[in-house]
Amino acid sequence: MSFKISCQGATSIKTFVDFLANLEKHILISLAEEENFDNYWQYIHDPKSFFRNYIKSHIEKYCSDIGREKMKTFLNRCLDDIKNAILSAIPESTALAKGESSTVSEWLDLFCDYLRSNLIFPRKDLISIEHQEIKDIDFLKKAMTEALDPAMKRAEQNYLSMSAEEMASEIEEMLSKHLGGCWKQCPFCRAICTNTLPAHDGDHSVPFHRPRAVSGGKWVNTDHFSIEFCTSNVASDLLFLLGDEQKYPYKNYRQAGGEFATWSITPDSSTQPYWKWFVCHFRSKLEERYQQKFRGRGEIPDAWTKITKQNALDDLKKQ
Repeated sequence: MSFKISCQGATSIKTFVDFLANLEKHILISLAEEENFDNYWQYIHDPKSFFRNYIKSHIEKYCSDIGREKMKTFLNRCLDDIKNAILSAIPESTALAKGESSTVSEWLDLFCDYLRSNLIFPRKDLISIEHQEIKDIDFLKKAMTEALDPAMKRAEQNYLSMSAEEMASEIEEMLSKHLGGCWKQCPFCRAICTNTLPAHDGDHSVPFHRPRAVSGGKWVNTDHFSIEFCTSNVASDLLFLLGDEQKYPYKNYRQAGGEFATWSITPDSSTQPYWKWFVCHFRSKLEERYQQKFRGRGEIPDAWTKITKQNALDDLKKQ
């Protein structure tokens, strides 16, 4: 089921879709409001698992809030919209196919293309039909139309018989696939690549990096955190240590190879107040967890300590 169909005419659903479209922002806001360091820790070090758990908990809350009857009404409306979209696509694609003397395979292409703007319809699931010797496109139209009603009834019975927990689990599974994206993390600060495709072309990148201390970064041969941002490091003459002895200039970080060579980190002085607030607020927790200190070259600037949580959230909400 696509978001475009499932969200028509439902303000609360549109709000939920907006939530999904800005998922990471909502997560950062939620984390700040809760101020739970263990949740932050999972988000930083195991973001994929955190995202899935976060989505599932919000789906469960949503299903619980709107109630069983409203969910039933919503699902029925979704199924009606899906049915109408398919019923509209069948004659439209048939008319085009007949005009072009198309094969069954070409008709299926037209059918899926017509649905694409409203419904995610997996073309690969229709491969078996291609190999049937159907030469009459009108027969195919009639057969698919007649098969639609019982198929929709089965879908209705299947979904409406689910408990809220089962429904939430299934929705979470679908959304996790839909929102999979790229889970690669910056090798310096652990920020998550924002590309929406798991195996995308080109380099990994993020609009904002984090202070290296967030992921435990420290100065060599000390227990002092590094509070520099990746974007300022790559504009400097500083070096980073890979392994026990191999040093590389930050500005030539790609020379380190491996994951370093797959990231695009642009020199930039702009930074988010959010992570500065995080470092200040959870200073003792970070020191305890990483067994390092914010001192020496890792001393937290006074300006950072003046950033309030509200400052951080206001800046985040503008983005």
